[in-house]
Amino acid sequence: MKWNRFLFIFAMAVFAENFAYGQEPVLNNTPNSVLEERLRNAQVTERKLSNGAIFTEVKFAGSLQPNFDLGCIPISEVTSNYNPPTLIYAAKKCIQKDDYPKAWALVTTANGFAYYDMKRLADRSTQGARTVLTMNAFADLTDVQREKTQKIFKEIPTDPEQVKAYCTALTTIGPPVYEPKWAILHGIGAYQEPRNGDFLTNVDTKALWDEVLKNRCTPQKQ
Repeated sequence: MKWNRFLFIFAMAVFAENFAYGQEPVLNNTPNSVLEERLRNAQVTERKLSNGAIFTEVKFAGSLQPNFDLGCIPISEVTSNYNPPTLIYAAKKCIQKDDYPKAWALVTTANGFAYYDMKRLADRSTQGARTVLTMNAFADLTDVQREKTQKIFKEIPTDPEQVKAYCTALTTIGPPVYEPKWAILHGIGAYQEPRNGDFLTNVDTKALWDEVLKNRCTPQKQ
C-alpha cells in the first residue's frame, strides 16, 4: 500500500512538472509498469529540511547520463554520437577554464540535440529532461561564472560571423544518431500515440532537423 501511494505521488509530481511546460497531463487508472520498473532501479534518498519536512530525491538509473566523457573540446571535434549530457558536461569544463565561446557552441549543440530527441519521443514525461540536466550540471558554478556565461551566451548569437561558422560546423555534424536513453530513462511511460516503442511515428525527422538548423543558423537581433 505504501509503495503504491509513493508511485501515485511520484507520478503526480512528474505530471505537474510537464504541465508547467505546457503539456497536457494524461492520467488513467491502469498500473504503470514503466514507472514501477524505473523505481525498482532508482536511487532514492531522503533528507530532513530545516523546517522539519522530509525531502525525497529519486534518481532513475541511466537518466540524464553522458554516453561519453569529454574534455573541453571545440565544435570541430563534436560528432552526432554525443548525447546532450555529454556536451553539457563538456561545456561545463570549458566554463571552468574560462573558454566561453567553446562552451556556447557545446551548449547550443546540446540544446539542439535535446530538442530533436524530445520531439521524437512518445513519452510526455521526458519533456523536462533538458531543463533538469542543465540545472544539475551547472548547479555548482560560481556567481562570476554564471554572469560571464549569461553575458557571452547572449553576445555570440548576435554576431553573424560566429553564427555562420557555427552553423557550418553543425550542418557537418548532422542530426543525432545515438539512442536517446538519457531522456527515455527520465520518463515514466506517459505515452502519446501513434508510436513504435519509445518513438512517435508521425514525426518528419528531416523537417525537424531543418528546424534545429534554422533556429541555430539565424543570428539574433541585439
